[in-house]
Amino acid sequence: MSQSLPQRAATPAAPATKNTIDRGEARDGYLMLLPTIIGVLLFFAVPLGISLYLSFTDLRLVGPGNFVALANYQEAILDKTFHLALRNTFVFSLLTLIFSIVPALLLAMLLNQNIRGRAFFRGVFFIPVVASVIAVGLLWRYLLNKDFGFVNYGLSLLGFSRVSWLTNSDVALLSVILVAAWRTIGYNLVIFLAGLQGVPAQLYEAASIDGASKWKQFWYITLPMLSPTTFFICVTTLINSLQAFNESYALGVNRSGSAGPSNSMLTIVFYLWQEGFSENRRGYASAVAWILFALTMVITVIQFRGSRRWVNYE
Repeated sequence: MSQSLPQRAATPAAPATKNTIDRGEARDGYLMLLPTIIGVLLFFAVPLGISLYLSFTDLRLVGPGNFVALANYQEAILDKTFHLALRNTFVFSLLTLIFSIVPALLLAMLLNQNIRGRAFFRGVFFIPVVASVIAVGLLWRYLLNKDFGFVNYGLSLLGFSRVSWLTNSDVALLSVILVAAWRTIGYNLVIFLAGLQGVPAQLYEAASIDGASKWKQFWYITLPMLSPTTFFICVTTLINSLQAFNESYALGVNRSGSAGPSNSMLTIVFYLWQEGFSENRRGYASAVAWILFALTMVITVIQFRGSRRWVNYE
């Protein structure tokens, strides 16, 4: 009888190596990120590069534009109108920062208490953030009107004289600042509320047992614990203020295209819009945009370096 040959046992498949798994996960990750990467390249990186190139040309509405090196930047630095826009932008940013942060913090502390209707008031204060800029501009044009505006009517009831909020160059910028701060308070309020709800209640209880007053609790507990939140609000509010355009356009633009009386509401972005779209100087407007970008970067870096002295992350 023939003897059957022993069958060879099936060799188990070799397990996938760790490097193979890592490469597969990396490939899947890049595939999921690919739409975002393409979007950033097409709608951010490429336009940014084109804008940088255009800032070195004298491109107008028609024609290819000639390479002029740093001539646009030199013109902007020597232009008195640009100096006015720069000064107005810094004043606008600083006062908007103050007028939108201090009230937002006080309102957040009030609405963080267990009071009736606090959810309603949170929503009311947030409405200006999501409201249409044009609608807000038209609303405040009526409110700040010298003859029949509600603001001047209230001042007259208190015995004060009427103020030319939108036609007096001395107070026109203040009008824009107040409207911008009014629109920003709601957003800062929500962020402060989130920060306050992260402060442990045990700290206040221990401070009360030790006899600390409400002011000392605010100064030594609330402010230090809110320092990361305050820093975030300062950075975002200042960056947005440096790019201010909507309020000046809605309140101050007139038939001549100037920003308020004697360009008193003129900001850098409004000046950029005038040069790029009214005067059709696309190359010069691109240079102004890059100057604003450089200023924003410098101010942001200064803020981050200064935060090491007062921001407490522990």
